[in-house]
Parts: sequence; structure tokens; C-alpha cells
Amino acid sequence: MSSYSTSWTDVVIDRIHGEAKSAYESIPPYFRRFDAFGNDEHPSIFKPRLKPQVNQLELFAITTTSPAHGPGQPPLDSAGGERGQLRRPPTPETDKDHIVVAAVGPYHHRTASAQQQPPPLITCAKKCGIVKYLTGSFNLDVVGFLQWVQRNEERARRCYERESFQMNSHEFAEMLLLDGCVLLFAIFLLRPSIREDKLPAELAADADHGREFRNLSAHISFHMKQTTLDLLVLHNQIPFFVLTELHSRLKNTFFAGVNYSLEELALSCFQDVHPFGLKEGDLSPTTQRDGGGNGGGSGTERFPQRVHHLLHLFHWSLVPGQKYGVDINSIPPREPESHLPSATELEESLTIFTKQKDAKGSRSSCCLDITFESSRMATRGVMRLPALHIHGYSEAVFRNLIAFEQNHLRCGHGVTTYAICMARLLQSDADARLLRNSGILPYTQRTDKEIVDFFRQLVDECRNTCMPDDLIALCKDVAAHHQSTGVRVMKGFVLQCFPKQTITFFVIFGAIISIATLINTVHSMYRYYHPRGNLPPMGR
Repeated sequence: MSSYSTSWTDVVIDRIHGEAKSAYESIPPYFRRFDAFGNDEHPSIFKPRLKPQVNQLELFAITTTSPAHGPGQPPLDSAGGERGQLRRPPTPETDKDHIVVAAVGPYHHRTASAQQQPPPLITCAKKCGIVKYLTGSFNLDVVGFLQWVQRNEERARRCYERESFQMNSHEFAEMLLLDGCVLLFAIFLLRPSIREDKLPAELAADADHGREFRNLSAHISFHMKQTTLDLLVLHNQIPFFVLTELHSRLKNTFFAGVNYSLEELALSCFQDVHPFGLKEGDLSPTTQRDGGGNGGGSGTERFPQRVHHLLHLFHWSLVPGQKYGVDINSIPPREPESHLPSATELEESLTIFTKQKDAKGSRSSCCLDITFESSRMATRGVMRLPALHIHGYSEAVFRNLIAFEQNHLRCGHGVTTYAICMARLLQSDADARLLRNSGILPYTQRTDKEIVDFFRQLVDECRNTCMPDDLIALCKDVAAHHQSTGVRVMKGFVLQCFPKQTITFFVIFGAIISIATLINTVHSMYRYYHPRGNLPPMGR
């Protein structure tokens, strides 16, 4: 068995060295211009779903029907269907999941990546170059790691959707080696702590291997934001315990002097992505650890006991703990019995909107948690929501988080709950304007209508899903306040006294004029009875 393992590992190493040669010799263009039941691991990485996307202009190019196709018959969907019955072939759910820099995992391995247009910037040759660089400069034991993967192959395969890819044992081990090194290489470059240790600058200035490091790190260094977004795509993941094993083999060489656990390093890479759940001070360096394991030491107790992959770690930082869990035994989906009113309707019910503050014991300062409180007499309500900055990439990030929750029920439905609540609060442009003025949507590149459509499209990703009990309770509390007797009495009083905003404006304006007139009258009377010439001299 030992001789067999050695032979195939030698083949893998020779292939890596062969393709790495082209990566070393190529100069980057930038330098020229300067869950399954009964499975303990339960799958957490899923392939992209396919659904037909029909262009309305191409759907029916010809509206007339031929004699062979009666008006009461359904149109043909096959490729040889009627003229004018054009169908676009099934495409991935969205083009925004297109991997730009780093494509990892079995769904992007070799043949799959070759079909992507345009291909990722980090090619297979670049991956081989990174492995060879870590092997030659930092003593990475490639043979030992490949043999470790072979011993843990079944566990690693169980992390992926069942029968979602076909790779033999040797290809699977090679894929985890190449892609695992790429992810660690990216984390090493993306982490904010490089401002403290300046290790990449030292490696780039190295006399022996500086040129190799500069060439291999160019794509990541010049596309940091896009690389970070690539690491948050659901089908672009590898198991976190594989990264942990690689990190333990490179901790005292490549990561020497970096006093952070792998969880802290990985999570810190997403600090510039909104929403982000942890404050900057929450990612403090720790010196005593158990080798960077996944929740095994005292320094990693703040993290989940088992991290599945990078997207799971990012998701964990956003959702509040001990909330929005879904009972996997209650499979039939259910909708909340009482729906949330819109933001403007709640404002009429004497509800104010404020930004969510840090809760005592909360691990997040920007977690996607929505709470509601009503006064004792039910005459005033307070809904607290996190401040959300919507950017161009926000839709892709939210959809990957929701897709992870929809496929991996054990992680809860915190992001799904937030999206549903926001979609119900934002029913019109006026609702979006109200939350914007309240500081809930402080910065966005979108109009009010685009914000409404943004959350409406997110909810389309989670139709017929299992609703957590926390969302049901929130809807009931809001509905009880909205329909309470105290609110109805106060609303009636306000409508009777100030039926319209125009009348309210003129009433306030008239009151101001009356007060000003009264002050002027009093002042005139005082001057009449106390003229300036009859005033006693100063000092007498």
C-alpha cells in the first residue's frame, strides 16, 4: 500500500511542477502597466442550481400558429419546436455568481473551469505555482498532506451535496491540495493584520523567491474586493477542516509571526464586506492556541464548534445566537399567520424605527436581527433594525447566504428572516424613504424603488420555506400592537385633530404667526407706557 501511495503522489507532484513552470515564467499584465439525515458532517456545500431564464422579447417572436399547432394545444418546448417558440437554454441562477479570481472546489475543477467564459484569473498553472512555492520556500509536505486527504476522503466528500460531482480519489486529493493552498494564500494576502507584520512586503522583496511571490500574488493583490466576494459563493467552497490541516502544516513557516487563529484570519478578510457582523476589536490576536484547530482550544471558544467553510463562518458572524433556528423535523413549510404591516403603516400606529444597538452578550454589532417592543399601554412601539449599507455586490452576498440557509437547515434562518421582514416593511417608495431617513438604510447607491425590488427579489429565493418560531412571534407582537385599542384611540385622536398633513402645516404655521403677533403687541405696549426719553439716567 505504501509503494502504491508513493507512486501516485509522485505523479501528482510531477504534474504540479510541470504546470507551475509556466506560472513562474508568465508576467502578470499589471506589471506591464504598473444536508443529508444520518450524516454527521451533513452537506454544507452545494452546486449552483439551474433554472430557465426566459427573455420576454425572445419568448414569442411570432404570434401566429401553424395549422399543425392548434390554439388549444401547449407550445413545444423542445429544440425542434415551432418557429417563434424560442427558449433560452437553462442557465445558472445568476450571472453574479460568476467567479472572477479564484475558483475552488470540485464544481470548478479543471474541465468545469475550462468551460467558464471568461476563465478565472487564477488558472490551474497558477495554483500549481502556489503549491510549489509553499513547498520549496516553506517546507510544505505535499506527500504527507495527500496521504492525509486519502485517509479523510470520505469525511471530505460528505461535506458536499451527494452525487453532485464525479472525481476519483486521486483527483479529489489533488483538488483539495491545490485549492486549499490557494485559499490559504488568499487569506494570507487579504487579512488586515498585514499592516502590522508587513510579511507580504518582506516576501516580495526576498532576493531568492521574491519574483515568484510577486507573480503568484498579483491577481489577488490587484483584485482584493472581488477575491473576497469569490470566497463567499456557496458552490465555491472546500471543507474548513481541510484548511485547518493545511494551516497547521504552515503555521510555523508561512504564517510564522501571525498570532491569530485561522478562524480569526479568515473572518477578518471580510471586514470590508457589508453586512459584516463583528467589530474590529472583536478580532484581537491570541497567543496561546491549540494549533489553530476548529474550536478545539480556549482561544477559539468564540467560534462555532464546527466551521463548515468560509461562507458558514461569515454567516455565523451575522446571525444572532440562539435565534431563528429551524426544527428539521418540521418539514412542512409554514407562513406566519399574521403579516407584518409596511413601515408607513407602522409609523401611523405610533411605531418608531431605530438602529439596532449592541445587545448585552451579543457577539455582533451589526447582526441581522430585528426586534420589536411595545409600551405598557400599547400606545407606542419601537422596532430596532440593523443599519444596512447596500452596495452593488450586496445582492450576490445575500443570495448566497440565503441559499446556504435553504440547503443547510442546521445553520438556522437568520438571513432569511431578515429578508422576509424587510420585504414586508418595504412595500412602496415611501417605506424605503422612511427607513432611509431613520438611519436604517444610511448609504446606498440605489433609488427607493430599487431598494424595494432588491428585498422583493431576495424573498423569491426562499419561497415555501420553513419559518422559525422567532419570526412567527415577531409578526404576532407587531400585529397585536398594530391592532391594539390604545393605538386605535391615539390614531383617531390624531386624525380628528390633524386629518391631513397640509392642515397640520397651516395650523402650526398659524400658531407661530399668532405667537409672534402677541410678542410684538406686548413689546409695543411696553414702549408706549415707557418711552425711551422718560427712562431714568444710568447710574442714578
